[in-house]
Amino acid sequence: MKSNYAHLILLDMVIYEMHREDYDAIQNVQNFWGKYSLNTIIEHMVALQPNVDNTEGNYSIDQLSSFSVDLLRTTIAYFMLHMDKADLGKVQISTSANEEELQATKEIFDFFQRVSESDTNS
Repeated sequence: MKSNYAHLILLDMVIYEMHREDYDAIQNVQNFWGKYSLNTIIEHMVALQPNVDNTEGNYSIDQLSSFSVDLLRTTIAYFMLHMDKADLGKVQISTSANEEELQATKEIFDFFQRVSESDTNS
């Protein structure tokens, strides 16, 4: 694949990798927190905002998108649950909204697995 198109499917590939047999959610969480501090996460999220001039390092919550604020809040909450050694089994998350999307990603993943297994050029 041409490198200028590779970035277009990177996020999709992250979604599909959860269907691999060797997928390790715990390792992914550990890798994330080993790589990024809370301040680094905030800085990256600010940098990704399309209308934020953060050249002086000053920004307000009003400048950040609602989604980014919610994502940061959730990321910190997961980190705090881990720090407090909370039982994540108590966290109630509705999966009904995502079940159809998860099934679709599984079907796409399975398709590409079959195609790559039958590819004799690799």
